[in-house]
Amino acid sequence: MKITKIIGKAKTTTRKVVAQAMAKQEREIQLTDERIQEAIRLKAYDLYLQRGGQHGNDFEDWLTAEKMVSQQF
Repeated sequence: MKITKIIGKAKTTTRKVVAQAMAKQEREIQLTDERIQEAIRLKAYDLYLQRGGQHGNDFEDWLTAEKMVSQQF
């Protein structure tokens, strides 16, 4: 009976540790995604400024920024 309790507690502890590790990994992935999105926004804005702030090329700026940032990561 004691061994069964010990095994049960070990399984519960293992599940908790795994769940915590997975939650941490998800947070890190989310932070990475947010950093990438922010880098794309900043690069697209930089491209806009390099063109003298002329409107009408926001989509092209975004696509170019995505390509440039993806090469960095």
